[in-house]
Amino acid sequence: MKKTIATILLASMILLSGCTDKTNATPAKDSDPESAEKILTFGTTGYFCNESWDPAQGWDGWYIQYYGMAETLFKLDDELRAYPLLAESFENTDETTWVFTLRDDVTFHNGDKMTASSVKGCFERTMSVNARAEDSIPVESIEADGQVLTIKTKKPVPTIANDLCDPLWVVYNPDNTDNFADMTYFTGPYMPVSFDPNVETVVTKNENYWGETPKLDKAVFKTITDEDALIMGLQNGEIDVVVPLSSTQYPVIKGNDKFAVDDPVATRGEFFQFNLERPVFKDKAVRKAIAMCIDREGFANTICNGLDAPSYGVYSDILSYGGIEGLSPEVAKMDVEGAKALLKDAGYADTNGNSILDKDGVELSFEVVLYSTYTAQIQMLEVLQNTLKDLGVEMKIKALETPNDFVHAGNFDLASVSYGMAPTGNPQYFINLMFASTGSSNFGHYSNPEVDRLAEKLASTFDENERLAIVREIENIIINDFGFVFFGHEKFPVAYNTSTVKNIHVNPSEYYILDSSVEAY
Repeated sequence: MKKTIATILLASMILLSGCTDKTNATPAKDSDPESAEKILTFGTTGYFCNESWDPAQGWDGWYIQYYGMAETLFKLDDELRAYPLLAESFENTDETTWVFTLRDDVTFHNGDKMTASSVKGCFERTMSVNARAEDSIPVESIEADGQVLTIKTKKPVPTIANDLCDPLWVVYNPDNTDNFADMTYFTGPYMPVSFDPNVETVVTKNENYWGETPKLDKAVFKTITDEDALIMGLQNGEIDVVVPLSSTQYPVIKGNDKFAVDDPVATRGEFFQFNLERPVFKDKAVRKAIAMCIDREGFANTICNGLDAPSYGVYSDILSYGGIEGLSPEVAKMDVEGAKALLKDAGYADTNGNSILDKDGVELSFEVVLYSTYTAQIQMLEVLQNTLKDLGVEMKIKALETPNDFVHAGNFDLASVSYGMAPTGNPQYFINLMFASTGSSNFGHYSNPEVDRLAEKLASTFDENERLAIVREIENIIINDFGFVFFGHEKFPVAYNTSTVKNIHVNPSEYYILDSSVEAY
């Protein structure tokens, strides 16, 4: 379905900026650099995939923020520390009351001023639309007075500044629109021009941006699902920036001085989410045996060409609470023979001669679903498929363009997924999202009363050392319950043409791609 921003928005952009429409074809690269429009084209296989302009829907806020359109009250630095952005300052007046003073010079894309009242309306609408909001910040009430916003939480939230960096909490104008999906006004340095979901998004400079003047006149975000075609576009100059660079394509441009790669280690984890409602996965021995058969090192170093790190824990070891040091993992290496013995001891055997192990009428046969763009994971699964077959376990692979409908509805056996696990630096985010019994992304119905208890305790603990100890305790339970099996942590590599792109920098959170500092030669 083709969606184009309404004529009224284009008219308001022209009135606000005093500029003519700049949606025509990109001028030739060798045109006069002083007079040519400054335009960059960003390409991806699947990272620019918002379905609408409503940041409260699903994960659309992430993608909208990539485009340089949306901003949050706080922003993360490279150490994942939060600093004020649309907020000017804040204070914690008691354990559950936070008072934020907002900037007084910010306007939305339609010219309305950002006030505490507008942010209040924005947050209240987001909370009513997206279940993740409650997981992120359990808000009791919000009050507004001029530029002062007061948030009262249901319980202590020691990490609220970091939590407000989540793109779920991007600030937008809650008024002056009848349909947020088709038109939403944000505060960022770039404004929307056109939008064709999963094909192309075009943004233009916000001439009235409150911060540093945007360096580009226009940016184009293209989705090219074929990795070879995407890299060819980078090589022939049709694409200036690739987000992110696939590990399978990394060798193509590695060592070529025409291109550079910014590849910070991120907090994104790759893992299996078991549907614990399925009879085949009721037995922990089965889940553990699968964990023992994954070649994590081969996946990270060979399949991913070093743009990944093998994982036996939960969080990336770049985080103070990541890795497995100090934990007691039951699986810390690949052990196929051990997996075979484990299943035998658990009573599994091929009783009907079809080469598939079974027990009490349940065969060890299941299907794994994942995004078709997860090329490296598919290769890893094909290796695992052969390994499990030798054990008498049948694993079928279903790669889909969008597996979310199946997973969210619980219509899956095993999902191979990739999540930003601590993008704000706060471990509570992923614990609440995935491990808590009521987590909004706990599609496999994992439930452990001790994890729920510890998660509640963590949420009200301000002391950093005590918080660290609680997180490690939760991790130890998770890795040995095998409701989830973690096998890798990704870098977030962004490749770009050094002759056309200047000042691009990638944050480990994965939250930011285009901002006002990115330039085009």
